[in-house]
Amino acid sequence: MLDFDLTNKSFVICGQKGTGKSWLIKSILDSTPDHIVYDPLKEHQGYTRYIPEDRDSQQELSDMITGIVIPRRPSLFVIDEANKYILPKPSRLPAPGVSDLLDFSRHYGVSWGCGMRRPVQVHSDVFELAAVVFAFQSSGKNDHGYYEDLYRGMGDTVRTLPLYHFAILQNGRDLTVHAPVEMPAHPSYT
Repeated sequence: MLDFDLTNKSFVICGQKGTGKSWLIKSILDSTPDHIVYDPLKEHQGYTRYIPEDRDSQQELSDMITGIVIPRRPSLFVIDEANKYILPKPSRLPAPGVSDLLDFSRHYGVSWGCGMRRPVQVHSDVFELAAVVFAFQSSGKNDHGYYEDLYRGMGDTVRTLPLYHFAILQNGRDLTVHAPVEMPAHPSYT
């Protein structure tokens, strides 16, 4: 069982392949039946998901958000492989979809998050405005620097995490380390 509250919050989950990121995403999805996951790699069988026709299209993600997520207002929306769509600055946020979520999601009653491999691969507004940052082990020099800029000591913490453990930074000031999550309801499809 997860011991953090994501109600009406935005979050990011960063982790290299094989660190536990997908299981954490699935465990968060398990927290409510009222969810949708944007699933470009078809990893989330058993969950309510949207599989894009063009898994490289920013426009399809934006259209899905404005056409499905915003009108339906699920309590949880997750974009997996977000770095494919929400490119780092100087790129603009995919509008109106992602920019609307960033600005208005709490007014919609939608918690939303992004899963990605590395923090440096996604638009800094999404990362820096997230209420909760989940980070799995990463030894990348640029990742270390990015985490250190968010919170002093976070880069060193993330660099030395045991496998499947993760750090959580909440509201830019509270850093904690957590043991691996329990097996999600649909674990075998990652």
